[in-house]
Formats: sequence, structure tokens, C-alpha cells
Amino acid sequence: MLDDIKKIIKDGVQAPSGENCQPWRFVVHNSVLSVFNVPEADFSLYNSKQNGSYIAHGALIENMRLSAHTRGLSMEITLFPDTLDETHVANIVFNKTEPQEDPLYSSLRNRTTNRKDFTGEKLSTKEKQELTLAVTYNSENDLIIIDDDTHLSGLGHALAAHERVLFEHKSMHSFFYDHILWDKKDEHKAGGFYIETLEFLPHQLGAVKLFKSWFMLSLLNKILGVSKMISKDNGKKYAESGTLVAITMSGESKEDYVYLGMQMERFWLTATKLGLAVHPCNGTLYLKIHTQHHGCDAFSDEHITIINNAHKVLIDSFKVKQGTIGLIFRIGKADVPTARSKRSPPVIQVLV
Repeated sequence: MLDDIKKIIKDGVQAPSGENCQPWRFVVHNSVLSVFNVPEADFSLYNSKQNGSYIAHGALIENMRLSAHTRGLSMEITLFPDTLDETHVANIVFNKTEPQEDPLYSSLRNRTTNRKDFTGEKLSTKEKQELTLAVTYNSENDLIIIDDDTHLSGLGHALAAHERVLFEHKSMHSFFYDHILWDKKDEHKAGGFYIETLEFLPHQLGAVKLFKSWFMLSLLNKILGVSKMISKDNGKKYAESGTLVAITMSGESKEDYVYLGMQMERFWLTATKLGLAVHPCNGTLYLKIHTQHHGCDAFSDEHITIINNAHKVLIDSFKVKQGTIGLIFRIGKADVPTARSKRSPPVIQVLV
């Protein structure tokens, strides 16, 4: 069984994580797999109370579940089994069963983030139904779909408010550039984005390299309003994607975030199966969550106003009936990505 468990883990770590930080480690003892969070993998403003990492663990667990069923193993999952150790995310007991491949399993290794421009083509009724079922199946989560052009413009610019703050906030600017992997030989490293996955056009890439200098960026912000221009361009890009969706969550416990990650992965794998491009757009949402949990000291009064106003647009536009917004994506048609984020080999400790 150990060989199967290792293969299941290898499938599991194809899950997405913030800044591709891959915040997990594994301990295997006989038929029991213990999954641990690695907090030091991501202490960013985007990962308030490690909730972003818990979402990643949910996606990891969902991938492993699909893999286990394919290999004739069932999974008994206990979340946060050690009340004294929040890093102990799950214990998973494997048992023999009949092999049964889920239709989503074949999409597991093709799932990726696509940051290219989308065509703007709307989703079909059938596509909307399949995506909604993927999220609502056996869960309290819901999928809210917006493809009305009259709402997309405001939503797109609210999502891009994050980019304005990013290019005006010194710590966030440093974090962003610290996580860009410029050399192809580094693309397997955890905790960073290989530059080609960010899909910058040639003229944009030159500007991105120039803006690496905080002094130069600050000067250009004062003279030209570069941060506002970036935010405006990205807002238009988001709005012209054709469709924006939100996945809701019923509560805000650690467990709720893990469940959110599981449903997110089913949504994303379903989109992959349907040939749709997916791009998470959660910067504004995460900055608002940070201020709610940790106060507003990390931001200027101007940035707090920008974040609050943008977040209000998100809430008003998606009209959540129950719970709160957990994640936001743009989804539609696009060319295949130039590159994909790679995964490091999982850290697995085997106890005998």
C-alpha cells in the first residue's frame, strides 16, 4: 500500500497554493497518512490566519481522494485531529475498495492557472450547470456566476484595486518581486512564480523589470500614476474575460476553508475537463480579510479606503444570499498558457 500512498500524494500536490508555496509535508505510518501545514511557507498578507494554506490543503485532499478511488482505495478523513497542533491538518486512513475512476481524475495534471487574455465568450448553459454542480455537490458552498457586461466592468476594476495597492505598498511590492523566478532552472522551486507563467507581453516585461526598483516605481507613480494605469488595464482585462464567478462558504472556521479548497478543486478540474481557462482573482478579497483579522495598521488610510470600496463592489455585485465570498475567478476561453507552475517533490516521512 505504501507505493500507492506515495503515488496518491504525488497526485495530491498538483493542487494550487498561494504563490505556489506548496505548504505541506506528509507522514505515513502503515495505512495512515498524516498531512501537516508548513506555516513558514507563507506568512504573507494574503494568507491571514493561514486560511489560504488551508484552502490549498483542501485542494490537495480532493486530488488525493480522486487518486485513491482510481487505485482502489477509500479515504477516511479526520480534519485537525490534534486540538493542540493547528499544523496537523488531517489524518487519512486508507482502506481497500473497488477501483472507480472519477471523470475528473484525468484532468488533475492538466489543471493550471491561465493568465492570458480571454476571448470574452460567455459560458453555455450546460457549462454553467456542470460548474455549479461541481461546487454544490455534497457541500454547503455555492457558485455565483456573473456574465452581464453591465456588472463586469465595475467588478473587474474592483478586483484590480489590489494591483494599485500592490504597486504603491513597499512591503507588498517586495513580496511580489521576491516571488518571481526569473530563470527557467528555478521553476521547480516552491514559493514562487516562474516569470513566463505571469504572461507578460514583451513591452510589459520590460516595464516589470524596471518597476523592480522601488525608487524608480515610486518616482513613476508620482510623475505618471503608473500604479493607477496598471490597475485600470488589469480591470479592463478582468471585465472583458466574459465571466466572473464567486464560490461562497457557509462559515469561516479552519475546516470551512479546507472544505472550500475541496470544492474549488472540483470546480477547477471540471472547468479543465470542459476546456475552459481559469484565473484566480483574489487579491482584493484577501487584503480585506487581512484588515478584518489583523486591523488596518499595515495600510495607509488611502489604501484602506481603496480596499473597502472595492470590497463593497464585490459584495454588492455577487449578492451572496448566505455565507460569504470565499474565492473569485475569471473563467472562459483562452489560448493555452505559455508555461505552468511546477511542483517540488513532496516531503514524505515514512514511519516503521
